[in-house]
Amino acid sequence: MNKAIIAGLAAGVLVVGLIFSPLFNGFPLSAAQAAPTGVTRHYTLIANEMEVQVAPDNALHPGGIKYNAMVFNGTIPGPVMASNAGDTVEITLKNEGKQIHSIDFHAAIGPSQVLSGNIAAGESKTWTFNTPNSGAFMYHCGADALNGVWEHIANGMYGAFVVHPTNEAPAKEFYVAFGEIYNSADGGLFVGANGTGSFDIMKFATEQPDLILTNGMAHRYVPAIGQSVKLDLNANATVFQVKPGELTRWYILAPGPNEGVSFHFISGQIDVRDGSFKTRNMAPVRNEETWWIPVGSASVIESVFPEEGLYVGVDHNMAHVLRGGAFAVLATNNSTADDVPPEAWVPSKAWLNEHAEMGGSMMGGSAGNNATSGGNTTSG
Repeated sequence: MNKAIIAGLAAGVLVVGLIFSPLFNGFPLSAAQAAPTGVTRHYTLIANEMEVQVAPDNALHPGGIKYNAMVFNGTIPGPVMASNAGDTVEITLKNEGKQIHSIDFHAAIGPSQVLSGNIAAGESKTWTFNTPNSGAFMYHCGADALNGVWEHIANGMYGAFVVHPTNEAPAKEFYVAFGEIYNSADGGLFVGANGTGSFDIMKFATEQPDLILTNGMAHRYVPAIGQSVKLDLNANATVFQVKPGELTRWYILAPGPNEGVSFHFISGQIDVRDGSFKTRNMAPVRNEETWWIPVGSASVIESVFPEEGLYVGVDHNMAHVLRGGAFAVLATNNSTADDVPPEAWVPSKAWLNEHAEMGGSMMGGSAGNNATSGGNTTSG
């Protein structure tokens, strides 16, 4: 039998075991699950393949880096989607690409709700799932019934689904997904790429990512590092802005596909309101400095930046920082509620409540959603 087929089957068995093992561990679901709200949120995801730029032109990546990616709604990562705990979600997945695609929603429970099943090129499927548990959850392409799922995730087919709890305090909210690129055309740091590359299975299998993306690009939110010796990283970088003293909430996604994120704010500390706690009530862990987000997971991080100045969110794996895993946050009194970058905008609990009766598109909101889900909300 072909070695590639054997490897695919073995990895598929392993992933299936990892997915289904919680079903047999004997632990009941949380008693704190939210009651149904009677509201249905509608979202559309469009699967496709396309060339994207994943690194800017800088000394680390001369000429910039382009990559043959797989995407939801035209971007890496896919758009962040949201509901309130107890809402029903209706998802339509359209496959406008050339390959089989599918989807796996970690926010749902049960195969009929979590998994779309294979969707061939030119086809689509609509189904519903419930969101009884609050938190931030990964969604991703499942490829052809898990065969090749590692490649589809590595190629950019992932995103976050946020389920707001009933007792959530208002905050300025941001979405940041870290992700790995294994690029056949990338010659390494300070060398750059020879054309537009594709997924390199040997780099993947030996866990040697070329880049760590933040919302689809290495160093997307870092203009430069260094003071005595400055290294320019992105002349067009966006810097997140917050007001000193305001509560901020960060939905941090670690899609991998191989490595998690050791998340830390330089000059800051964090509270974690993570759905991993059994009570599912988003109870905080106070005064953390660094929080481990396992691969395939997302965490809800809160922080208050007490004084004006520059703070930096990082994956504290320094090799990941060098490859792009960091973002700058400027605490300034000039910050406004509407200065969230479009690709980092999250439909907040307040926004969802305001639009619970709306039948129009979720595109836009306070800051606009990136190539967004094209969703809408209706009352049940």
